[in-house]
Amino acid sequence: MRQKAGNARLPIVVTDIQPGFVDTPMAKADHKFWVASPQAAARQIYRAIRKKKRHAYVTRRWRLVAWLLRIVPGFVYDRT
Repeated sequence: MRQKAGNARLPIVVTDIQPGFVDTPMAKADHKFWVASPQAAARQIYRAIRKKKRHAYVTRRWRLVAWLLRIVPGFVYDRT
């Protein structure tokens, strides 16, 4: 979408939101890790869109998890 908007020279900004765990009825777990309230998640999403960010993690601490997953060798979590 970002490429199409850029190629067409449209004034559209695409923000890729990658949410972690948000405390909603869909998040069913006894022990939730780094859970954001829906209000906190909405504020962070709104802020990222308002600042025209290309990419945002909700909550921001999930950026650490994403970074770790990028540097961990594939065989560590691709066990089948």
